[in-house]
Amino acid sequence: MYLPFAALLGLILGSFYSVCASRYGTENTIFKPSRSRCPHCKHQLTIRENIPLISFILQKGRCRHCKTRIPLFYPLIELTSMCWAVLAAMHTSSPAEWITLMVVGGICIVASAIDLRTFLLPDVLTYSGAVLVLLASYAGFLQVTFVDALLGAVIGAFALWAIAALYKLIRKIDGMGLGDVKFMFMLGALVGWQQLSILILVASSCALVFCIISLRGKSNLATTYIPFGPFLASGALITYLFGEQIIAFLK
Repeated sequence: MYLPFAALLGLILGSFYSVCASRYGTENTIFKPSRSRCPHCKHQLTIRENIPLISFILQKGRCRHCKTRIPLFYPLIELTSMCWAVLAAMHTSSPAEWITLMVVGGICIVASAIDLRTFLLPDVLTYSGAVLVLLASYAGFLQVTFVDALLGAVIGAFALWAIAALYKLIRKIDGMGLGDVKFMFMLGALVGWQQLSILILVASSCALVFCIISLRGKSNLATTYIPFGPFLASGALITYLFGEQIIAFLK
């Protein structure tokens, strides 16, 4: 029953994550309004209309009230949260590690969704995430030791900052925001300094695939910006679970 429970919890949390991400930067807060509404007609959703993922499928991706298409933003967050909960449950060795990864994954999902919407990574998420990972590694909840996590945070953040500074020096424009650097404190701590190269490899590969698919046919690729936070988060989470297998495959 462990995996079905993880999947169900992941879906429920995913619904909460979508609220957090969609309301960031608006006049709304996480708790106000207390009930979810259609972003188009402001119809207050009933319990039947607010079942994570299932409601989207049953309603064929449309609001029952105004028939406007529901943005894929919402079900994709719920699906991502469910998948992460199940994967974490399959590859962790203790309940404490799984709970820690659920919180870390939640921060990554919300931060990534906000970055996709606004090109911003909130400090409240990046800094609190870094503190959480370092405390969890110190308590022995994660597979990375505290020293390795601390070195991963510092080296990873410095490496991104150096790349961003060098790019700006050469091109005279910003190529990466400081939000990504701050995010790297958390993500580098999660994987440890030894697997930073795998994190960057996976993140860059995911970003490259995204660019090839989404920007194909566009002529202004040199000046097109994409949020790098979601790819850094994906690289870190994948590396934490499958880093050793990736290293063995590359060898």
